[in-house]
Amino acid sequence: MKKLLSLAILLTGIVATAAATPPDVNEKILKAFNETFTGARDVSWHDYEDYSQANFVVDRIQVRAQYSEDGKLLKTIRYYGEKELLPSVASKLRKKYAGKEIAGVTEVSSESEVSFTINIRDEDHWYIVKSDVYGNLERTGKFKRADK
Repeated sequence: MKKLLSLAILLTGIVATAAATPPDVNEKILKAFNETFTGARDVSWHDYEDYSQANFVVDRIQVRAQYSEDGKLLKTIRYYGEKELLPSVASKLRKKYAGKEIAGVTEVSSESEVSFTINIRDEDHWYIVKSDVYGNLERTGKFKRADK
């Protein structure tokens, strides 16, 4: 019985260690990621031709972080709701799209800019609105709701 218990504990430790370190991600990227996103949970890694991407959750916000081979953070993409949107942008949206609901936000941040794609809906339509950090709004799409 002791041998079986010892074996179970050993196997659990090996599996936990293997799951904690992604095999295909280089050390520079892992170091940069761990320094930047200390509260990351549910991390999964994906390799692409020009970058490696971590998908994870921080404070209930879904995040994707893209890194170059030398560990440089290239871009982050965050998905969240109205409460997390910059107040200046949310205020302008509420004024311009009064009576409509902000259903979701996609924030893209790179070295040179931060932009937002906001999905807004009312009873009949979905609206796609782009914004910069200053709240300059541009509607890029309007679609009839198919779920009504």
